[in-house]
Amino acid sequence: MEQNTEAVQEVENISVKADSCSFTVFIDVSSNITDNVPGIHNLDLLVYDEGGVGSLESWTRFNSLPDSIVVIGTKRAKTVVAIANSPRSFSRAAIERYDSIRLLSYDFDEDSPEAPLMSGTCSLVPDRPGHISLIPLMSRVLLCEVSNTMKGYARLEDPRIYLENMNAAAEILRNSDFRPSEVIDAENKVRLPYDIGLFSQQLGIPLYCFPNESPESTVGSPQTVFVLECEIHGNTCRFPVTLNGLGRNKTLRLDLSISGPDLYDSKVY
Repeated sequence: MEQNTEAVQEVENISVKADSCSFTVFIDVSSNITDNVPGIHNLDLLVYDEGGVGSLESWTRFNSLPDSIVVIGTKRAKTVVAIANSPRSFSRAAIERYDSIRLLSYDFDEDSPEAPLMSGTCSLVPDRPGHISLIPLMSRVLLCEVSNTMKGYARLEDPRIYLENMNAAAEILRNSDFRPSEVIDAENKVRLPYDIGLFSQQLGIPLYCFPNESPESTVGSPQTVFVLECEIHGNTCRFPVTLNGLGRNKTLRLDLSISGPDLYDSKVY
């Protein structure tokens, strides 16, 4: 497959010896948090020597997603890191060694579901192509259905949803075992389009957050919580649902059935 070289900017190349060879890397996108393939505004490709201290051999920035990339390097195994849609430039100290870039983290307010932060890695050996699947860092919580089974035809008025205890920052190359060192709450509450009366509402409304895989809520590492808030007979009522297994690039779907101001059932799948 011919390499797409349009809008390619060479950021930095470390000189290699005469025994260099070429490696081909194929890149695609694998998203479980969007219905369409996310856009790529920029792509940083970093190549590290797998020997010694894992030093950086080359760094290239692309302004779009190439079908394939040809990497020139020494005839040794490589680790290739791809980071898409980074809102900031990298400092040399943050990327000069593989151990350093593994610690690179982003704040949640730097991310966006329209152009999500994504990353992927692969190992390269001479004479064999590599493959990277870019996956989003963020997670999605999808409110699918809300039903009202209260007696007396009481309505759930002015319903709104939001997330509490969201992970405030996450490491871009981490794939599992996310634990928040700091949490934030959603800045804005998302209002549902209608009051909820006799008929269930099929909604499909998304909320986005960073992954949080805390096995239980503790003072230092609370789990993320989904909240539906509404007015019942003039009183504000909250219906919280703790979210377990909120992994990277994962969508949790949620159904709620409310039978009273303090009575409700939830299903997370």
